[in-house]
Amino acid sequence: MDKRGLRRPFNLIVTHLPGWPNARDAERQLYWLLDDVEIVYSRPSLILAKVGEPREAVARLRRSLPAHTPILRVIPVDAVTYPRVEEVRRVVHDLLADAGEGTYAIKLDGHLYSEEGELMHKIDSIRIIAEGIERRVNLSSPDILVYIKVVPFRRGRLAAIYVGPRSGILSTVKEREMG
Repeated sequence: MDKRGLRRPFNLIVTHLPGWPNARDAERQLYWLLDDVEIVYSRPSLILAKVGEPREAVARLRRSLPAHTPILRVIPVDAVTYPRVEEVRRVVHDLLADAGEGTYAIKLDGHLYSEEGELMHKIDSIRIIAEGIERRVNLSSPDILVYIKVVPFRRGRLAAIYVGPRSGILSTVKEREMG
């Protein structure tokens, strides 16, 4: 449980190139480069892990991953909740209250459910989540990114939420392109 009373069965999302050899290599690199990693769940091209400090783990991987890693993205997770839009909205508003000043943008990867249990369109979910946020929106270069990723977990789905600077998410492909 974190300080808001939310459960966090994992606090790091790692995506990697498809295929069993890439999954094995991605797991080996995580164990090799992070002292305190525990892989909680994995699916094709996805690893959910628990580490002591997820933001520090992202920074360490950014410095240490080899050039030809199968790892594509590493996302720190601030909160995990059920993928119902009102629950996600509540958690996002709580996290944004502690995020400092600045513009924001919301990126939703996956689909949330309405309170009636119906799958929602992404834009409708984003509108509901953004309702009542007293900040200016900046879609091209926000100070604070609200990143919500719906992931499979055991027999269901969970919404993982990150609130912080865009640079807090590691994208090995983008960083290779930038030099």
